[in-house]
Amino acid sequence: MKTILIAVLCVLGLAFPGPADILADDLADDLKTVENLLKERTEVVLDILKDATLDEPLKKKQIMDVVGPIIDFQLMAKLTLGKTNWGKLNENQQAEFVDLFVARLKKSYLDKSSMYCCVEIAFKPAFKRGNKVYVPIGVETKDNPLEMLYKFYSSSEGWKAYDVEVNGVSLIKSYQAQFFEVLKNGPPEDLLTELRKTDVE
Repeated sequence: MKTILIAVLCVLGLAFPGPADILADDLADDLKTVENLLKERTEVVLDILKDATLDEPLKKKQIMDVVGPIIDFQLMAKLTLGKTNWGKLNENQQAEFVDLFVARLKKSYLDKSSMYCCVEIAFKPAFKRGNKVYVPIGVETKDNPLEMLYKFYSSSEGWKAYDVEVNGVSLIKSYQAQFFEVLKNGPPEDLLTELRKTDVE
């Protein structure tokens, strides 16, 4: 009887996944979800860029409609300052900084998007670091190949990108270095003044 009971328990153990199996399945689901999300949005953007019937303003609007929902622009703005420098701005300055930086980031993205109209893109397997998902892609351009790494986190609205590396250089860290220098040598108003100039241009 005891032998039969042990055999039954062994069968049940094989039939039902343990905690490690469940975690592995969840991880695989997260990686595939983010991979597909980035791939699908990228393919739509490439189709928009190749559409000769659309003028540039309409292309830019449609591209932002596609990528905007999966990029956390506001979080990116805060990350470029870091906790210490973010605290140096008062509430009104923080709000203006976010608005100016997001406008600058969107303009930069849209201005450069036309460069990727006719390129070959290779999506590589996503991987996880902590609770973040990273998706590497290779971009074959006319000049030099690019290695890009998109970084996503799980928000209440789904997976969103909060940083991207180009050939190992983080977009967030690049802005951090620029803004740190400005804030090290002057008050927050100096940084806002510089961003206002960029916004006007």
